[in-house]
Amino acid sequence: MTPTAKIVGLLTDNIGKLKGVTPDNICAYKIDNENVDNTNAILVVSEDGDGQRDMGNDVILSTIRRFSIMFYYPINFEGDMDSIEKSVESFLYTQNIRRYLNAGHIMTPDTENITNTLKFTYKEDELDG
Repeated sequence: MTPTAKIVGLLTDNIGKLKGVTPDNICAYKIDNENVDNTNAILVVSEDGDGQRDMGNDVILSTIRRFSIMFYYPINFEGDMDSIEKSVESFLYTQNIRRYLNAGHIMTPDTENITNTLKFTYKEDELDG
């Protein structure tokens, strides 16, 4: 399973633990314009490059996986962006997934959405067992 699929599934399956997020607004790689509600926060999950690998006897034991979640908010968004992002981050923390970058809120020049990108990392065991 790709890191993106894992995270989208994890967030969707635990939607009750996230503030201000709906299942249809959690997207993989790009915004699903046919199903999202553009008046609420939209989360787009995508993968970043892999990190360090732990090896033993020429076998990969584990890999550091990295992914990003880009949060999109409409220009007239009235919800609390910070609490939405913190609820996602706090939930992922309980799954041993750590944030290593918060890019900060910016406005896109084309659509005038407010966005923020959070980047995360986790260790994935490569051996079945």
